[in-house]
Amino acid sequence: MAHNVLDDTLNRRLTLLSVMLVAISGILLARLLSFQFRMNPETKQRLEDRAESRYSQTVEVQPNRGQIYDRNGHLLATNTFEYQIGISPNISTDRQRAARELAPLVDKTEEEIYHLIQPDENGIFPDWVLLAPVVDFETGQRIKDMAIEGITIAPLPTRIYPQGALTAQIVGFFAGAEDTKERRGYWGVEGYYQLLLAGQSKRVTKSNIPVLEDSTNTAVSVRDGIDLVLTIDRDLQYLAQEVLNNAIVEQGAEGGTILIMNPRTGEILAIANYPTFDPADFSAEGLELARNQAISEVYEPGSVFKVVTMAIALEAGKHDLNWSYYDPGCFEEGGVAICNWDRSSHGNPTFAQVFIQSLNTGTATIFKEMGPYTVYPLLREFGIGSPTGIDLEGEEAGILVEMGDPNWSEAQFLNTSYGQGVSVTALQMLCATNAIANDGLIMQPHIVKARIDGSEISETRPSASYRPISEETAHIARDIMIQVLTDPGTEDEFDFPGYTVAGKTGTAQIPTPYGYDPSGSIASFVGFLPADDPVVSVLVKLDRPTGYWGSKTAAPVFQQVLERLVVLMEIPTDNMRYQLIAQGGDPFNREY
Repeated sequence: MAHNVLDDTLNRRLTLLSVMLVAISGILLARLLSFQFRMNPETKQRLEDRAESRYSQTVEVQPNRGQIYDRNGHLLATNTFEYQIGISPNISTDRQRAARELAPLVDKTEEEIYHLIQPDENGIFPDWVLLAPVVDFETGQRIKDMAIEGITIAPLPTRIYPQGALTAQIVGFFAGAEDTKERRGYWGVEGYYQLLLAGQSKRVTKSNIPVLEDSTNTAVSVRDGIDLVLTIDRDLQYLAQEVLNNAIVEQGAEGGTILIMNPRTGEILAIANYPTFDPADFSAEGLELARNQAISEVYEPGSVFKVVTMAIALEAGKHDLNWSYYDPGCFEEGGVAICNWDRSSHGNPTFAQVFIQSLNTGTATIFKEMGPYTVYPLLREFGIGSPTGIDLEGEEAGILVEMGDPNWSEAQFLNTSYGQGVSVTALQMLCATNAIANDGLIMQPHIVKARIDGSEISETRPSASYRPISEETAHIARDIMIQVLTDPGTEDEFDFPGYTVAGKTGTAQIPTPYGYDPSGSIASFVGFLPADDPVVSVLVKLDRPTGYWGSKTAAPVFQQVLERLVVLMEIPTDNMRYQLIAQGGDPFNREY
């Protein structure tokens, strides 16, 4: 009997204990669920991200940047890879080996790396550690071959330039900060066409576990950048750069530019500058040279600007070939003396003789008779004081001081007639001259000939940007420019038998904060050929040549360019051209 009572008591106690345990479990479960659902959303997300980061990471897959070619298919810019090196210490099983072998390749000491990949005071390893923001292609491949557990090797697309300094100021360069998203093109084509060249990247999640990454790795579709074909001809570019480099030495100049265009289409065939830019030199001194002087450097053009004065005077209708004036050699106007280059009187020169003999008194008199209300709108029509809109990053607008500007004066206005007190870029000056070469039309200058997007090719169609003068005016101005080079009384050292060339020299003083520098000049020459049917125009500019005068320094360089240009471009002599035309042939049987 006693045994039964003891059993009943034990059973009741066990039942009560079970009920109590179930109740406590229920309370604990309820509290746990309550904690789970009432957790601060930001805290919950942070914990989930931390857990997820141990097993995966989000990366940005970069597209292939568009390549750049010259007009004949020669490669000017293409792609290679640098790499970003990191490590996931929670995956690495031999951290000592990792520190030892990676140290010499990531520019860190073994102790630095070993410290970075150790756990914190709570024994928790960092999810991922950046070891090197950028290493070159060869180093990245060596690290990959080591097969170190936990290592991450992220490719960073970068550029190489097969033509080196030859086309560097045209193409620009690709660079940026450690963050891949900030790597982009700068200056030239790389900067102007950054969005087209870059393509579109895509963010994807990748496993931090090498085995899973290999098994789940699938191709990620990104939009590659568009390839660009430039109007530049590599052979003409080499010609221009070689002639310029030699001229810098022979003339003792500090710098210069040779610019070659097709005035009929606005295509730029070559831009050579000195000094040049090395696309592999990212030092502060090197990057100072990256900007293209032909579009980013403004200067007072001097007497080459007289071709614009001549054209607007004819277009305005106030002056014609019968006009003449008395030339005193010097006269004072607006408180300053305006003098010819030789300070001598030339009697009663005609309109054409003003430009053939390059008389400052003549151009100033023409401007005075026209007046600023006539002159400035016509100069604007020539693009003076405005950017050309060339598709290169870094273009400057030039300087045209007009009425209402604090720097304007009557003397400054008259000085503009012979290219003093007005500033242009080399490209602006050549484009203005192209109006005379191209029957009064200035074609929009451009550097990209075609865009290639996969199998689709989009070509740039030539278009006019200005018509500042009529065809009749252009032809009269052209004939005067021919006489500038053929008149026996001119000082130009230029003789190019077999071809009729139109041109004009310039010798510009160099302004300083204290007035004009008497010790140096900017010598230049601008022209085109064949004069009656131009397919090429050329500007030569030399900074501070020892010979000073454009007729003695820039004119011979212009001739050197033409002597090789007509061979490379297969431009026939005038007689051959006329014979071909008479026989029904095309004297320009190639694309220029």
